[in-house]
Amino acid sequence: MGTQSATTPSDSAQFPILLDGVDESVETALAVRLVMPERSVIDATTRDLIGHLRVLMGEDLDFKEGPAVQALFQEGYRVLHLMRRPTAESTHCGAYQYMRELGLLTRRFAGLYRERQGKEDEADG
Repeated sequence: MGTQSATTPSDSAQFPILLDGVDESVETALAVRLVMPERSVIDATTRDLIGHLRVLMGEDLDFKEGPAVQALFQEGYRVLHLMRRPTAESTHCGAYQYMRELGLLTRRFAGLYRERQGKEDEADG
């Protein structure tokens, strides 16, 4: 289960996102299993993914660059909407499906972030 923060304890504007923590949470969410994980694992992974996704969405990912990036952000806002999130009363299956949806979306944002960082590294080099 992912417990690493997506950023260092300091201001994320000064430090790059630590993608190892993001990747760990995504892998936990998207792992192929014969049975669903315990609800506590689902809830903890969901909390981690929400944090990672929020941090990634706060980065400069060229939102105005094109409709595909804008659509990704719209999907991020839709998934993060409080009314969509599972509650204690939600079914185990519903919480699991939300965690997986969040994992897929977080992976897409992490890929966009990696791509953006690669472009910046090329421009700096």
